[in-house]
Amino acid sequence: MTLAVSTRQLAVTFASRGNPAVHALQPLDLDLAAGRIVGVLGPNGSGKTTLLRVLAGLQAPTHGDVTVLGHAPGSASLRRQVAFQPAGALPLGVLSAREFLAWVGAELRLANADSDARAEHWLRRLELDRTGRRQLRTFSTGMQKRLALAAALLGDPAVLLLDEPTAGLDPFGSALVMDILRERAAAGALVLMASHHLLEVEEICDEVIVLYEGALRARGTIDELLASDAHALVVRGLDDAALAGLAETARQRGGEVLRIERPRDHLFALFRRLAQRRDGGT
Repeated sequence: MTLAVSTRQLAVTFASRGNPAVHALQPLDLDLAAGRIVGVLGPNGSGKTTLLRVLAGLQAPTHGDVTVLGHAPGSASLRRQVAFQPAGALPLGVLSAREFLAWVGAELRLANADSDARAEHWLRRLELDRTGRRQLRTFSTGMQKRLALAAALLGDPAVLLLDEPTAGLDPFGSALVMDILRERAAAGALVLMASHHLLEVEEICDEVIVLYEGALRARGTIDELLASDAHALVVRGLDDAALAGLAETARQRGGEVLRIERPRDHLFALFRRLAQRRDGGT
């Protein structure tokens, strides 16, 4: 297992004159492997964004040790290796999408030709290549969110830190973003995403971290965190009479038959199928 992120007793406290100190992150020990998608869940104020900002080098810890790809967050060597997509509107709203990505490429110190080629790739992939010289301030929330992801991907990072990456996106846009995140993880990147979209987290994340009041309250795969003591038998291909007989056998053996129903998918899966048909898939 290749570690991408490691924290030991990481804590962040915000103090303000005349008010109680806010413990945004309480001592946190965390090891995150490369090649995985990890969801960070918790209510507002639980420390999700603070954790991402620390790993991005934008917030200094009050206490503890942090390494990202073996270096301190914010190190010059991590300029292209770590990308942070914050929540909220993009800066420089008078720029076009291409101008904005050119600015990001310059910040990353990419050669102009390389930056332009990467920008065109991600603009096409995220369906923003037809925006022309339209200014960012006229973009919808979903368009801004997709452009923010394009900017984060421009340097081909090994660690991708995302704050609400699908907020404001329609189901087609969400499906597109999640496909890209799966590809990045399959290519060896760590994707760490804070989100309130629980169905999307269930669908995409290899594991989940749950924060509450700055403390780590739970961690594991979706199956580990949601498992109960109950067991279910799922069958297919039986007619109504056979199902009734199976239910009666269960009762005779001391089981409780809760319901007999046809399984159904969730709405997000419906939109994914529609998106595949739109793109020529099956």
